[in-house]
Order: sequence, then C-alpha cells, then structure tokens
Amino acid sequence: MLSSGAMTNRIDRLEVDGLVERVDDPRDRRGCLVGLTERGKELVDRAMDAHVENETALLGALNAEDRKNLGTILRKLLLSLE
Repeated sequence: MLSSGAMTNRIDRLEVDGLVERVDDPRDRRGCLVGLTERGKELVDRAMDAHVENETALLGALNAEDRKNLGTILRKLLLSLE
C-alpha cells in the first residue's frame, strides 16, 4: 500500500541504520534485492520476543476454549475481508 518512492525512502532509512542491505538483482539489472543484516535480524528477533510476550499477556485472561473460539472468529473475519 506504498508508492515505490515511499518504499525507497523507508528502505534508505533502514539501510542508513544498518538494518538492511541492498545487492544488485542478478536476474534483473533494473532492480536490487533487499535483505536483513545481522543487526536487522537481531532487531526482528527482539521485536518478535516482545510481541509474543505481549500476546501472552493480552490473552492471559482467556482459557484454552476461549482462545480457540477467538481464533475461529478472527479467522472468519479475516476470510471475509479477502
């Protein structure tokens, strides 16, 4: 949902911060491939850990059956949006 220019700006900032790196696309000279650096991977790992902890805290009030029902409802909602 971003323009190519907006995406380029975001990738530029991530590259300056040392989180991603660009390499020439060997299959298409007009493009490049973007990948996470080691620092970027470490940041993603920390973010995922924090996300899982937050999710656990948010769902902590629900028992197993409630979580299952919530999953079913959210799945239906997601499918209705496609």
